[in-house]
Amino acid sequence: MSEKLKVAVVGLGRVGWTFHFKQSHQSPNFDLVAVVDPLEERLDEARAVSGCRTHRTFDALWKGEPPDVVAIAAPTHLHERMTRRALREGCHVILEKPMTTSLRSADRMIEEGEKQGRRIFVYQPHRLTAETRTAKEILSSGVLGPVYLIRRTSCRYVRRNDWQSLRQYGGGMLNNYGAHFIDQLLHLSDGSPVADVQCHLWAAATVGDADDVVKAWLKTQGGQLLDVEINQATAWPALPWHVCGRYGTMVREGDAFRLKYFDPAEAPPLKVVDGAAPGRSYDNGDRLPWRERDVPILPEKQLDFYQNIYEVLTQNATPHIRIEESRELMRIIELCRKRAKF
Repeated sequence: MSEKLKVAVVGLGRVGWTFHFKQSHQSPNFDLVAVVDPLEERLDEARAVSGCRTHRTFDALWKGEPPDVVAIAAPTHLHERMTRRALREGCHVILEKPMTTSLRSADRMIEEGEKQGRRIFVYQPHRLTAETRTAKEILSSGVLGPVYLIRRTSCRYVRRNDWQSLRQYGGGMLNNYGAHFIDQLLHLSDGSPVADVQCHLWAAATVGDADDVVKAWLKTQGGQLLDVEINQATAWPALPWHVCGRYGTMVREGDAFRLKYFDPAEAPPLKVVDGAAPGRSYDNGDRLPWRERDVPILPEKQLDFYQNIYEVLTQNATPHIRIEESRELMRIIELCRKRAKF
């Protein structure tokens, strides 16, 4: 490979343009050589910004010298075909989340990558954010004690009407936001396998037929409950994070996590009263030595997805997101959909 890796971006929509195109174009480690999109105005814009080759079809990309890496930001139902073709052409693949439309499809893609000796990197950026990394540090510190509940919530009211609102293209909020949030929770969990999944899906405010309200519960073998709520049909917001441990709780407010906890070594002794409540009182007199503090979410903690891919491919570094983790995410999403019977 050359010092810079040649990259082509397929799909210049929201994420394809704002992240994959701009990141690869601005990175000192990548040379953006080509883009693919069916809309001529998007190709004109890409050509004006970067001077790269432009193609209206994916097949046309392979008429010239293939790139080292192909970043695929096309709709989900196209991922498998495009990924397997790129792998057979000798390219590594950066793939938008979710990886594909089913676990069987994911396994075929992984098998193709192994056969061709090429890597697949799924863009699951939320685990790389300063927010997630800060939460990971807090949980690893043990200040909350054994954590039994991690809840991730996203609430707003949106009458969605783009391709993400249609099932035929792999749309819906379980695939869209769910891929981000479930991956965050798996990354922050106790690390034991997910043993039970329950899920409900609704199409409430959307103009299309795909889900825009998601409620999912994942129970790990270690006993943790991972709770995901995505509601695109509520006019009132909710706290995005609510994490509960034996000795305290963590929520997110603004640009910080707020913690309220106590040191069990400082807690007064408390015995079980086996019988009538003394004085018929609901107050058992327990007064815990609560502490409160804010932990700021600092932007410099953000990890660089493209930098890591370059280091993996040229220096044999460890990927931030392993393909086994992306496969597990696909397994959980598929289980959620089966449980919901939507």
